[in-house]
Amino acid sequence: MSRRKLDSYDVIVVGGGPGGIPAAIAAARAGMRTLLVERNAFLGGVAATGLPILAFYDRTGAQVVGGIGDELVKKLSAIGGSFDGHIPCPIHNSFTPVNPYLFMNVAIETCKEAGVEVLFSTEIKDVIVENGQVKGVELFSRSVILEVDCKTVIDATGDGTAAYLAGAMYEMGNKQGGKIQPVSLIFSLGNVDIDEMLAYVKAHPETFATPETYGEGIDYTLEYFLDSQSFYFTGFSEFIDEAKANGDFDIPRDRVIFAKQPNNNEIVVNATRMIDVDPTDPQSFSKAEIEGHRQVQILLNFFKKYCPGFKNAFLANIASGTYARESRRITGIKTITKANIDQLLIPEDSIALAGYNVDIHQAGVGLNLLPSAHAIGIPYGCLVSKNIEGLLTSGRCISVEPYPFGLTRAMATCMAIGEAAGTAAALAIKHNISLANINVKELQQVLEQNGAIVSLKQQEVQVIN
Repeated sequence: MSRRKLDSYDVIVVGGGPGGIPAAIAAARAGMRTLLVERNAFLGGVAATGLPILAFYDRTGAQVVGGIGDELVKKLSAIGGSFDGHIPCPIHNSFTPVNPYLFMNVAIETCKEAGVEVLFSTEIKDVIVENGQVKGVELFSRSVILEVDCKTVIDATGDGTAAYLAGAMYEMGNKQGGKIQPVSLIFSLGNVDIDEMLAYVKAHPETFATPETYGEGIDYTLEYFLDSQSFYFTGFSEFIDEAKANGDFDIPRDRVIFAKQPNNNEIVVNATRMIDVDPTDPQSFSKAEIEGHRQVQILLNFFKKYCPGFKNAFLANIASGTYARESRRITGIKTITKANIDQLLIPEDSIALAGYNVDIHQAGVGLNLLPSAHAIGIPYGCLVSKNIEGLLTSGRCISVEPYPFGLTRAMATCMAIGEAAGTAAALAIKHNISLANINVKELQQVLEQNGAIVSLKQQEVQVIN
């Protein structure tokens, strides 16, 4: 096995998903020599599965994520990879359909324009830390170990892999035995008769009735399905019951979730569910991959046999891999707690807004979906490792307790966090100060100048000190 020493970088971002792409772009646009490391041969992460991006709007209808995340969607819409604008949704607040393949193209194009250097098909092997300070990384790709010096590492892996290798403090799972939410394999179906499916929905509105585990006021309307250019559907429990009785359905789900894609007559399905999976354990996750593909076939057969509009559907795409809803959460110098949601806090040091609901998938068949009246703020300190200098986290592995994590893990929120992380890394390097000591007001000003949203209007919500 050979070793190769690469040139040094200011910022290395590990993970090219929703939390990593904006981080790398923001750092590079701020003048930092930036390397983006991605284990796949494409950018996008969960956004490259075709799953709609949630939480550009909060429950009030206010846009709470702008900046680079919004820029990517606008570029995508311009080439037919999304619909025009983010779509309001009575369940999910908002959703943004994406063509996964075009998203990959837009992501790499925007990174290239910003000056980001990208290493594909590359894993993080180790993070070099001396006296509690990040000095560089070791990467692994195609039988070559790559040694790279840097000033700052941004962990956007979702699993907190780089932070874990650096020795950062972290937590994982809930407070009741360390359980984590199920993992899923996303897939798409083509040649769906959308009109026939909607005709059934119109004749049987009970099919989209929300369960008791959804919070008060979270209900679909018939107009939402019939008047929108797209929709995010959850229902068809009556067909699941029928299929179970016939021995045709053994997936731990009580309803299916799917969304209309920008591609004609195509939907993306979020209905596989693998429980008791440890996304940081290769054997556990490999078993989940195998089970996920089995469930995709079960669901394909189910849709074609039981669901109106799907008789002639075909399997159009399966995501490149199973994705976890949660994994390690790195301990920061600040942590988002349940009180942040209960009190709807937007602290003065917020650098992003989280506008989704508390969405926690249970180990059994259901999920809890509890609305937040409006977006909450994400304090900068949640991105800063408590015990490792030169390390920032982005996306879903920031410092947050299990309950509010159900709200902060949405993709649009991860994009906003990523832009803040990349901008913060650049400021710390420019001023030659530690990440913990940057001027958060300066960070907020730069983010706002670049189109990011860090606060709600004063008349809409009281900002908490």
